[in-house]
Amino acid sequence: MKKNNLNNGASGFNGSFLVEEAIKKDYRVFAGIRNYSSRQYLKDPGIHFLELDFSNSDSLDISLRNFAGKYGNFDFIIHNAGITKAKNSHPFDLVNFENTNRFVHALQRNQLVPGKFIYISSVASFGPGENTRPISALHTRRPLTAYGRSKLKAEEFLYTTRDFPFLIINPTAVYGPREKDVFFLLKSIEKHLEVYIGTTQQLLSFIHVQDLCEAVFLSMESTALNQNLLVSDFGVYTAKEFNHMVKKNLNKRTVSFILPVSLVRIVAFLSECMGRIRGEIPVLNRERLKEFEAKNWGVDCTDISKLGFIPQFSLEEGLKQTIGWYKKQGWMKG
Repeated sequence: MKKNNLNNGASGFNGSFLVEEAIKKDYRVFAGIRNYSSRQYLKDPGIHFLELDFSNSDSLDISLRNFAGKYGNFDFIIHNAGITKAKNSHPFDLVNFENTNRFVHALQRNQLVPGKFIYISSVASFGPGENTRPISALHTRRPLTAYGRSKLKAEEFLYTTRDFPFLIINPTAVYGPREKDVFFLLKSIEKHLEVYIGTTQQLLSFIHVQDLCEAVFLSMESTALNQNLLVSDFGVYTAKEFNHMVKKNLNKRTVSFILPVSLVRIVAFLSECMGRIRGEIPVLNRERLKEFEAKNWGVDCTDISKLGFIPQFSLEEGLKQTIGWYKKQGWMKG
């Protein structure tokens, strides 16, 4: 009999790939979405949809009871429902922390605690590494942004929840087909601009979305419990090395700029102003700039590697595959 796998945040970038991975692994797959969520990448006929309003406890109770009456309990839940951008700090706490808190309590209240609850967090909940030492699970937590702090609050809540089996996955920068933030950096290179904030030697780490999915399901099906697992492709790259790989894949020459942080802060402020006028949240804003200017985002993946995780995509191979998809979709020139 197939096991029940609920994927919350299924309409998002990571979420849609996690749903696809669950289908490949022959789970009975439930896509947790809101009634207005996009289903653009959720076309497989094997997907069951479960509409969940995490902001309303009564609505959650009704949805969960209806599910239980028809399908029984959840074997696994992957909770990837959150936001990475907001106009101010309040929505981060509301969505990333309070909604997670409300959902976990609803599961407990309705006797639907799963076999394992996977919380997709972020390396942002740790904050950058000190000097050149990679971020590890024992790293002193110093998140730089409201987003990182909201993720940390949700993690701390899980650690205080009794009789609730969980794992926390902390991926570094995730890229791949459909992704739009790293895409923003690639578009700059495509336009022959190679821009650095303060230094060319910022340390970065990445994970291809398909490797992230493999790490999530490997850890979900393992005996690991109640811990953080940092996930990357095991590499640490300077910003210059990353840009070199992109230029090689795009076959582009660039003009290189190292911009002072003080100047980029002004640009970020102006970007926010333009975003307000357009009703958008820009990729470059003053909160995200705190992460962009941090010197070290390299991570130590010892714990996930002990579970047998081996990334299938090197950064260069992953960029080649991703850029190929962007070109095929018309997001970039062929």
